Amino acid sequence: MEIGSYTRPKSMDEAYSLVVEKRGIPIGGGAWTHMTARKAALAVDLSDLGLRYISDSSDAIEIGAMATARDIETSPLLSAGFGSLFRDAMNHIVGVQLRNVITAGGTVAGKYGFSDLLTVLAALNASLHFHGTGEVQLPEFLAAPRETPFLLEKIVIRKGAKAAFQSLRATNNDFAILNVCAAFAGGSWRVAVGARPQAARLSEAASAALGGDAKPSPEKATRAGEAAAVELSFGEDTRGSAEYRRALCAVLVKRAVLAAAMETAVTAQVSAEASP
Repeated sequence: MEIGSYTRPKSMDEAYSLVVEKRGIPIGGGAWTHMTARKAALAVDLSDLGLRYISDSSDAIEIGAMATARDIETSPLLSAGFGSLFRDAMNHIVGVQLRNVITAGGTVAGKYGFSDLLTVLAALNASLHFHGTGEVQLPEFLAAPRETPFLLEKIVIRKGAKAAFQSLRATNNDFAILNVCAAFAGGSWRVAVGARPQAARLSEAASAALGGDAKPSPEKATRAGEAAAVELSFGEDTRGSAEYRRALCAVLVKRAVLAAAMETAVTAQVSAEASP
């Protein structure tokens, strides 16, 4: 990236003015900026805004926009709330050095098709909090066209979901050929599929096939996978064809649903054993 001028605002209001009103380009970890020929007349470094955090907020967990992939991978708070979910999704991303640079906000803002994190956040129905403009649910944000500039402050995830992540890669640290996250919360399922190679999308057909059954049978999980494969669109790139991804979708959705159902069953058993 070719930068004209560079600044580091000290407050969210200052950053908002620079990014939204003056159309500056926000810089988070800068993991992908070196890969583009894009020119930035004004680069706005967000490092001094105190946005690198993962914190408990009553019934939710908040992830600041500058929290890194490594922060998310190793967070005791996320592990306590969601088991190995975030660790499973994060630990394939290239290497620790890059995971220490990639930010949650940059990943969300980029709407990257290859992102594992976006798939997990979509399944968990995460909400995005934008400074000055309010709150938007992540799936809505991913599906909307890019229009006006924005300044993402934090990502909020409600507690209580039982979820599992599945993916297939040519090599351990390569981008996923396809990734899937299935989550059960509030009596219903949400199934997100990403790396299609487009960004993550929810499968309403898979959710309908699973209904409110917290512990679906392998047959029902199979039907959910098949429904997602029919409903969603798939493309091709050097990692796989559309047909291959469609076949993978059916398998990975089934695996994710059954793994998430197992988490639900374990939690129910622990609760029963803890009751007097």
